[in-house]
Amino acid sequence: MAYLVLGRKVGQTIEITTDSGDRITVMLVSLGSAGKVRIGVDAPGDCTVHRGEVQRRIDNGESFATSGHDGPGDTEGPQDAAATDGHVFQVPREGE
Repeated sequence: MAYLVLGRKVGQTIEITTDSGDRITVMLVSLGSAGKVRIGVDAPGDCTVHRGEVQRRIDNGESFATSGHDGPGDTEGPQDAAATDGHVFQVPREGE
């Protein structure tokens, strides 16, 4: 698998357009301590968005209620992501 690697500053976005014309926007929301990066994802309502480790657990049929780990939507700090595992938050976009 190959990755496209792009440099972005806080508040800047990456736009992804699907074959059906739907647009997914990924925004760099903040840079934190210890290398933690917070991103926001704005995707169509019929598109699910999960952290990679959550999606792998879903793919493996694991239940969040019995796994003993944090489930979808677990976040820390200010709720500033455009969308995060089922929770939607309003974040000003570039130029707004």
